[in-house]
Amino acid sequence: MFKLPSIAPESPSSPPRGPRGRSTAMRLVGWAGAGLFVYLIVRTGPEEIFKALGRLTLPEIAALLTMRLAYWTVRALNWRAVLRYSCRERVPFLEILGARISAYAVSYLTPAGNIGGETVRVLMLDRIGRGKCLASVVVDKTVEFLAGLFTVALAVLFLVTEFALPRAQRLRLFAAVAAVLLILVFLVLKQKRGLFAWLLGLLQQLKIKVPFIESRRERILETDAHISEFYRSHTRLFIALFLSYFGQAWLWAAEIYLTFLFLGSDVPSFFTCFLIVTLGSFYTFLPVPGSMGVYELTYVSLFALLRIDMTAGMAVILVRRVIGLLWAGVGLLPLIKARAARSLNGMEERPDPAPGARNGSCGR
Repeated sequence: MFKLPSIAPESPSSPPRGPRGRSTAMRLVGWAGAGLFVYLIVRTGPEEIFKALGRLTLPEIAALLTMRLAYWTVRALNWRAVLRYSCRERVPFLEILGARISAYAVSYLTPAGNIGGETVRVLMLDRIGRGKCLASVVVDKTVEFLAGLFTVALAVLFLVTEFALPRAQRLRLFAAVAAVLLILVFLVLKQKRGLFAWLLGLLQQLKIKVPFIESRRERILETDAHISEFYRSHTRLFIALFLSYFGQAWLWAAEIYLTFLFLGSDVPSFFTCFLIVTLGSFYTFLPVPGSMGVYELTYVSLFALLRIDMTAGMAVILVRRVIGLLWAGVGLLPLIKARAARSLNGMEERPDPAPGARNGSCGR
């Protein structure tokens, strides 16, 4: 687990602050999520849920795991394309895939969420400069968010037209989607001209100085230049990445559709599964390890809205939980390997002590 260095209190009498309080809060949120997860299973009926799970065969489980591998493969290929054509860096595909799944493991198993996962992506690729790698991650994540919000807009449009929602609720849904889309378009335009440079200039105008940022100004501007170059020179790549991430939502929907089918329950339409995937993505914004409880509550609410049998729905959730945990476990392997390699390199680079310094002699 990644830990931030603790800051010593200003005086012996001052109370502990910061990390300890946040750690306690995260534990409470995690336990609350686990409790909600158990409650939803008990409320739905454990016997019926596990009876549905018993219908799964090994070939069907293998098919679902393979679909998840296809999902991660496409995401790794997208990142590789940014690195290759924008940053002009050639990295072996398996290394990129390992870093991608490791990032997922960190975001899934820790409260660090997406920020922690994306940080792991940058740290895992030691073979290229941090500025280029960070720029590739920012670009990749921005395009992913844009495609994600486009799918959300489509889903909301379908809900507004197909369901008898009150007029005020419709307006709020449209306003929320429009506001988020405008923010992302603004960010893309700023990235094209230099988002970080604009932020540094804004801080300077406000006469705000942050030592951490000031000491890394050159690296920040270098990263900014790589991001700007992507948007100015790689329009076709941007469109290809956008369409790829949009297509991944349908791949995700296909996995849910097949899971319902394999469980032998009433299978919702493929477009309904698309709605579940799209509207259910909001749970990822909460910093709960594995979104425990939050994920289940979000999907249960959607099942109720879309009139899906709750027993089958909870069985689908459990299957996806197991698949997610399995892939998170796979993602820990590259992390462990990278950590062992760094430790070995550190031991090799450590200079041997002087002959007189051994056993505390200091040359005496």
